[in-house]
Amino acid sequence: MKNFNNILFLSFLRGLFSKLIHLRKPTSQDGSKIFQLAQTAGSLDVNSAYHYLLMCQKFSDTCVVAVEMEEPIGFLTAFRDPERSEILFIWQIAVSQYHRQQGIARKMVNHLLMREFQPEIRFLETTITRSNVASQTLFRNLAKELDSELKEQIFFDKELFSETGHEAEHLFQIGPFNHNLQR
Repeated sequence: MKNFNNILFLSFLRGLFSKLIHLRKPTSQDGSKIFQLAQTAGSLDVNSAYHYLLMCQKFSDTCVVAVEMEEPIGFLTAFRDPERSEILFIWQIAVSQYHRQQGIARKMVNHLLMREFQPEIRFLETTITRSNVASQTLFRNLAKELDSELKEQIFFDKELFSETGHEAEHLFQIGPFNHNLQR
């Protein structure tokens, strides 16, 4: 019974703190914490610390950090397709293990789409491996929320990766969508 009470108490605290999560643009000060989150996420190809610092500094307009009590607990990195500015390519999304199953990843995507400079974004793209069921579910649900088509195709076949065992990356494209749906 004691263990059950502990679980109930932790669930109560988790619900209380989930209301204190703030979404914002990242700064270079967030880079090392985001790098640490990427390392512990378990499902990401971890980039260099420099990469995360660069995304926070040079691409902050298309990135989001989820913060609880001044500590990053989730992040989303993205960039606009240089050849088609109506496409936002989501590079990575991660949420700390303790904060998963609270809809934070979806909230970060919606937060990004609602930024004032984003109205010309009509498509979201990302790549996902077959084993990353959580990301597949997230993007399928986003397509439904946006009342948009979801297209999926092989983007990088596994043979293109130098490391053995890397799965093929499938391109998920959502769109076109109307921004009035998010506001």
